Amino acid sequence: MDRRQFLKWGSFLTVSAASAGLSACGGGGDGSASAAAGQSQLAAGKAFGLGVASGDPRPDSIILWTRVDGGDGANSLGVTIQLSDKQDFSNLLVNQALSADPGWDYTVRHKVTGLNSATTYYYRFLTGGTSSAIGRTKTAPAPGTAVSQLKFAYITCQDWSVNHWGAFDEIAQLDLDFVMHVGDYIYETVGAGFQNGNNETRHAALTLPNGTKRADGAVYATTLADYRYLYKSYRSDPRIQAVHANFPVISIWDDHEFSDDCWQDRQVYYPGDDSAPNTPRRRSASQAWFEYTPADVSIDLSNPSFQNIQIYRSFSFGNLATLVMTDQRLYRSDHIIPETAVPNTGLANLGSRYFVPKSTLAQAEAAKMASTGGNLLNVSILGEAQRNWWQQQMQGATTTWKLWGNEVSLLRMGVDGTMAVAGLLAQGLIAALAKQGMDFSAAQQQLAGALYQDLLAADKSGATPVLSYTHTQALLATLSGGAISAGMFATAVKPVLDSNLPPSMLLDQYILNADQWDGYNAERKALMGFLKSNGIANVVGITGDIHAFFAGPVMDDYDAASPTPVMVDLVTAGISSNSFFSYFKNVVDTVPAFAKAAPLIYQTVNGQTVNTFNNTLKQFNGNWLKYVDTDAQGYAVVTLTPAKLSCTFHKMAKLVNGVAPSPATASTQTLEVAAGTPAVNVL
Repeated sequence: MDRRQFLKWGSFLTVSAASAGLSACGGGGDGSASAAAGQSQLAAGKAFGLGVASGDPRPDSIILWTRVDGGDGANSLGVTIQLSDKQDFSNLLVNQALSADPGWDYTVRHKVTGLNSATTYYYRFLTGGTSSAIGRTKTAPAPGTAVSQLKFAYITCQDWSVNHWGAFDEIAQLDLDFVMHVGDYIYETVGAGFQNGNNETRHAALTLPNGTKRADGAVYATTLADYRYLYKSYRSDPRIQAVHANFPVISIWDDHEFSDDCWQDRQVYYPGDDSAPNTPRRRSASQAWFEYTPADVSIDLSNPSFQNIQIYRSFSFGNLATLVMTDQRLYRSDHIIPETAVPNTGLANLGSRYFVPKSTLAQAEAAKMASTGGNLLNVSILGEAQRNWWQQQMQGATTTWKLWGNEVSLLRMGVDGTMAVAGLLAQGLIAALAKQGMDFSAAQQQLAGALYQDLLAADKSGATPVLSYTHTQALLATLSGGAISAGMFATAVKPVLDSNLPPSMLLDQYILNADQWDGYNAERKALMGFLKSNGIANVVGITGDIHAFFAGPVMDDYDAASPTPVMVDLVTAGISSNSFFSYFKNVVDTVPAFAKAAPLIYQTVNGQTVNTFNNTLKQFNGNWLKYVDTDAQGYAVVTLTPAKLSCTFHKMAKLVNGVAPSPATASTQTLEVAAGTPAVNVL
């Protein structure tokens, strides 16, 4: 251990080395000690209302964080940081006076080096006679050290204005080595349609200090003051403070830390919205994330680029695990199909980012690649430099497991609209014929097959398809022993079928979410090809974003006749954000073109909404979607050993009269991944 204690500055990150045998004036652990070894001459703050936090645990260092209350916006405040290996602070390893400066919103980010590996430490901040809460943190095991078990939770998507944060109460009580946050720590909008009502009463409505109002009435963060306000609001909740105080958190951002479905410094609220960059807004979002996140990264405010910060980084935990955290927004190419290239359905993202025709997406991606000589320049999520870095991290890892902090899902989520419609038509036809005393329920699969053939042959040039029903008519004649004649079919069957036909546009194969890796298929194939060709095993995606639980193998090429599994993706639902199911239910309920697809998303039985979306996804993605729950909030807990990875999804109970339920977890589902096999076993 470095016995010298020193202090340096760099992009608002102070650094000191731990040193044994330091003293504090007043001694002991009463929380009122001043810093004898470096008494600040600055004015004292008043309190630490946002608590304390630690992050980015490495074998010999940790990042510590707080914010000092009481600043006047012009002058710095004095604060002292103390760290000990004793809970009562009887053995101080750090006792350092620091400055909380208005330029960084009075936040303090301090890196302590020279620590012992796999060791629990305690820390606190002092200003005047006030002490912060005591934080507990833990360093990572040393490289190469045999580690029998690692346990962590991972979380995502914690919209302040929706549902509840009861999950944090539970997470704070767990026995964990660390917590991972895989993005959407804040939501940049307030007052959006999905944020109105149905949230816990302890979360008051938010009002941005500046903000920009959209046509739909939502207001989105625009300035540095707006983004800082959001972080301060979110961190004011004592439940999230408890999680930060109890565990080091390894964080990455996704889109809402800047702007929904963003790419680089572009926002995409409306078609054409991303035609011009919004660099000041992107830089403000990045700076606020930097100020309020205990991450071992730097920012260069003198660099005028929106890429003035790099947050992708990696961690190791003995010989057991390497963790690779990627940034999937700052270097991302535009969505393969621009929003301006699709018809306006009333929702700007339909046809470009959501519910995208698979063949159209593939053709557009191929054309973009051809325009740059076949490379991934304009069809990438990671960007070339980060992709090369990712490959180096994966190939160079000597640990048993390679974990990928991956914001958006790698799993294919597609629907064959023609086949789905055939199934719905078969169900409707059987129900209609049953009213006439004819039971064809045993032939539902045959009828769906015949209708599928007829739909493939349909004239789809108009708004509604025109079918001859050649296959269906012949099958019904056979099944009925000739009772359903051509005449009867024309008068009693064809009108029933025609009345249930959807718009022609639905008779296609669709990708449900092209903002995730499905929308950047060529790069996904390149990454999976790299893992496969280099024999890199035991890679697991730790993923969020999509507000649902998913689990399954990631294939080398989802469009191949016989795809080969390469790695596994484990996707957690959001802490509180509205579910994936609710988004698609809103689509079929509000967009007329999709109304007849409603039974693929939900059905109403005895006045209750029944989720059919899960089964729809399983029907068309059954080879890789091994677990699906599209209507959920929650979190995931991973226990990792050399032999297996065990992941438990915690699904939250619903809000009760504006109050988070206790216990918050309504149900759990455990999945296992055995070392050496890219497969998910649902227990």
